[in-house]
Amino acid sequence: MTSRCRRPVNPGILCTVQNGNGPIRAIILTTQRTGSTFLVGCLQSHPEINCITELLVGAHLEPPEFLRTSRTGTKAARFLMSGGWYPTRAMRRFYASSDKPVSIFKAMYNQVSVPWTLRYLTRNTDIHVLHLSRRNLLKMHVSQLLMPTRRNRIWEPHTTEPLPAVTTRVDPAVAVEQMRNARLAYQHFEDLFKAHRRLPVAYEDLIENQRLRPSEGRRICDFFGIGDHPMQSSLIKMNPESLQAMVSNYDELAAAISRTEFASLLDADPGEERACASS
Repeated sequence: MTSRCRRPVNPGILCTVQNGNGPIRAIILTTQRTGSTFLVGCLQSHPEINCITELLVGAHLEPPEFLRTSRTGTKAARFLMSGGWYPTRAMRRFYASSDKPVSIFKAMYNQVSVPWTLRYLTRNTDIHVLHLSRRNLLKMHVSQLLMPTRRNRIWEPHTTEPLPAVTTRVDPAVAVEQMRNARLAYQHFEDLFKAHRRLPVAYEDLIENQRLRPSEGRRICDFFGIGDHPMQSSLIKMNPESLQAMVSNYDELAAAISRTEFASLLDADPGEERACASS
């Protein structure tokens, strides 16, 4: 499978990019389970955007099927196929191979934290940043716990068709620690990229069935200075909206979380919902 980042480098584009006069260079800066793959799919449907998923670990590449029965095998094969051990070259080549006004790839916090990767991205302050987060940090944590589960013959963290529902037990103390860490991580990367043009984007504002919510699409297009265009993805949500449907020990979790600053992230009480509906 040929990927976009392996197209021949255009020397003219490379020169203009290095001089800051070429196509807009950008990243989607995020962490796991924030709707980032959905956003990538939507951006790929815009005619003026060249977008791929996790360039730095080869997530845009498809390994042989026999390696895709496990998460570890899939990730290792993609990394080896991508040449991810030389990330600065991968980024330069990707940006220099674009023939569209905007070139953007997804970069997870842990991928960006590699010293030479971080140095390249922070020094090139012309690189635009879509900083994607999820307001409901508890659902994000639960989704991360569910992600390694293989729901059919191969491991995939996303889907285009309904999959069997799964549940997990959530340790309340670990959940609180992870949510606090997530808030700190977001601010840490905001500070690291404070010299860049940034647009905050939230999971909860993105998804409208299988399309990008028009208001968010307009914000993103305005940020890049390109024409507004409907955007959509082939992906559907893997997990239900309700935490109770995903967490096997929900009552225990809710009792603990209700005593913390994250109490508002729990499922609404059914009695409260009925009262709101009748008022």
